[in-house]
Amino acid sequence: MAKFIRFLATAAGGAGILAAALATAPSASAATSKCAYAGPSGYSDLCVFDVSDGYEAHLFADEDLRDRTLDFNLICANGRWFGDDGSFRAYPYNQYSYVFKVGRQGSCFVRLIDTHSGKTWDTPSITR
Repeated sequence: MAKFIRFLATAAGGAGILAAALATAPSASAATSKCAYAGPSGYSDLCVFDVSDGYEAHLFADEDLRDRTLDFNLICANGRWFGDDGSFRAYPYNQYSYVFKVGRQGSCFVRLIDTHSGKTWDTPSITR
């Protein structure tokens, strides 16, 4: 009986982790992601996801990015740089994303730029 209960607890825990991962994934095709803290206080989360047609930038904004005008950029080790469709104003507890539909570029990272202060935050590189 103890083995059966342990099995149920393990299965339930695994299902919870899987559900949490699926709930936070930006798309069904995301296979890999890399994240870093962003914002003046490091309260926000900046991620890059490997998606089928390129790379997805994703920001979970917290209080430290309140009312800041921000811009996503993709920078790749092959020397290519990609901008998004322009800057956006961030509000706490909101999520922002942009898909760079650039295909396979090898190792790349997302840079978030505060257009007012010039401060930047980078994700670790991800390889497609």
